[in-house]
Amino acid sequence: MLFHVRLTDYPVSRRTDALREAHWRYFEDHAEHFIARGATRSDDGKTFKASVLYVDFPDRAAVESFVANEPLNKAGVFETVEIVRWSNPLGKRQRDFPRREGQSYWYLRGWGKPGSSPRRNALLGEHVAYFKPYDAEHFIVRGGALKDDGETWIGSANLIALPDRAAAEAFVADEPFYKNDLFERFIIERYMFGGRPGQIT
Repeated sequence: MLFHVRLTDYPVSRRTDALREAHWRYFEDHAEHFIARGATRSDDGKTFKASVLYVDFPDRAAVESFVANEPLNKAGVFETVEIVRWSNPLGKRQRDFPRREGQSYWYLRGWGKPGSSPRRNALLGEHVAYFKPYDAEHFIVRGGALKDDGETWIGSANLIALPDRAAAEAFVADEPFYKNDLFERFIIERYMFGGRPGQIT
């Protein structure tokens, strides 16, 4: 089963170098479970906002155990933890994304309004058509956030390469789900690939 995990930092970071090393080792020990992993930061890159993970585990209990034992989380680094089912319609993994010097990456996370899944289904064709020109070279991974039934849509959780925040905001503004007011909340955060310096994850 695929899951998206967002672990949101406190306003003042509680991360330390020692915890970061333990975090890297823990993730390396569980590398087979990752679709994508990294951190979001302020636009200037100085402030951590969250860790965001896209993972494959047998069931919710397994991913909850994995998250509970993650060293940063065990040490109380995160203010909130969110785990939702996730789809991966393109079948992509982050490690396969063609990275180029000077690229900027963005985490696009929308929380759907309650009961919006039927409207989402009606707009799905427009949504897929809008995304198609970006699928090959811009999306790192993309997919819907889902209830535990794996069917009911409750939002979106995407990673994309775009030149800057203005381009990311323009992309979101014209997206059919967003344009038709399906989201009660939407955030755009700068994304950094996870792993040790120079490591492809």
